[in-house]
Amino acid sequence: MEWENRTWVNEDVLYSPKRKVNNRRSHFYPHIIGSFYSTKNLKPVAYESLSERMFYYYLEIDTEVKRYYVQPIEVPVFDGKEEWIHVPDVLVYKQRFNPLLYQVKLEPETTQNDNVELCNRYCRAVALEQNWEYDVVYPMQLPKDVQYNLKLLKSFLKERKYYPQWTEKVTYRLRCIESCSIEYLASSFINTIDPLFIKPLIFNLIAKGIFFADITERISSQSIIILNSQNLSSLKSLEGGNMYGV
Repeated sequence: MEWENRTWVNEDVLYSPKRKVNNRRSHFYPHIIGSFYSTKNLKPVAYESLSERMFYYYLEIDTEVKRYYVQPIEVPVFDGKEEWIHVPDVLVYKQRFNPLLYQVKLEPETTQNDNVELCNRYCRAVALEQNWEYDVVYPMQLPKDVQYNLKLLKSFLKERKYYPQWTEKVTYRLRCIESCSIEYLASSFINTIDPLFIKPLIFNLIAKGIFFADITERISSQSIIILNSQNLSSLKSLEGGNMYGV
């Protein structure tokens, strides 16, 4: 599916959050419940667990993800005696994929949970009806280095005022060098600007997929980068590049 030039006006209304994040007990669980500004959605995104936050960071960094909606739909679930409403975690629009509906969990169930299985069954039915895909993901099972990189790169997505002035120059220089460390590229501008100003821009360009780095190894100033001429996501190296293969 092609999502590159979509306006998202209808989806923004249709898939607005169906319930508010419950933070009544957040003082017992610091840093688990909160929100952050999404550069993909151009608005704050709320999360109710560290697993959700990690997965949303994943979506922010994946260059093929064009939009995502948290708590997007209500799914009526009936167990034979009573009916209740289940709200899946996120609906994702990824280039060349049908929309992807996800439930985000900390870890797989060790024993059978009838309510969980029932919710999954109804979510799969809704997804099938809408021509979507449905899956359950476990982001906290990603390698620790990958989790570190997702948090690191997410923090560099925010644009700074001087970035536009230097982006083309930094990109052109890496194109000429072909391959080097972050430290080397930043230091190559020492005669015109403090390298400490260039380093955040380099991390920003990695986070946006303009520069390519190996996300399976902890990214540092010594990490080797190349120009991402084919616009390949660094996340391609994870499970064949399938976000639902987390």
